[in-house]
Amino acid sequence: MSDKNTPETDIPGVEVPGKKGKPTPKRKDQEALRKRPVIADTKAAKKQQREQQRVARDKEWQAMREGDERHMPAEHRGPERRFLRDYVDARTAPGEFLLPLSIVFVILSLMVQGVAAVALIALFYFMVLVVGIETFIMTRRLKRRFSDKFGAHKLPRGWTFYVIARHLNLRRFRAPKPKVRRGEYPV
Repeated sequence: MSDKNTPETDIPGVEVPGKKGKPTPKRKDQEALRKRPVIADTKAAKKQQREQQRVARDKEWQAMREGDERHMPAEHRGPERRFLRDYVDARTAPGEFLLPLSIVFVILSLMVQGVAAVALIALFYFMVLVVGIETFIMTRRLKRRFSDKFGAHKLPRGWTFYVIARHLNLRRFRAPKPKVRRGEYPV
């Protein structure tokens, strides 16, 4: 009863050394088992990630309102950025009143006609010119004072835009919150 294909040792319950006791799995079945998402439940993982990001943003925004440098975003941290902020915050400049005054000029220009409207527009452009010149002078002075304290090579990347954006904003709405009073220039 010995057949070439059926060995005589195929007795149920008895294992023959070198045999695995089950058929070889199909390749497509094995590949299908390996193909699964890295994160099992993507909806829950995304929801959890959004919640963590929201908490981090809230913590950063709270730090910006309070002036707590430990939890601020990286672009606002460090003694160099603090020096730049404090210098701008110590000044009273016409630049911080440019936006509210421009709204007033727009409303007034809608109400007046003729020569008065032209004069109003000329006054507005004169104010913008004065603010532009004053901002240019302020950035030059700030750069000189910063270089004296830290060295010119320590100027943070994008410092000019950082300073101008803070300078043109009303003091009350600046973030991070100003830590110095007007006239208290950093040393």
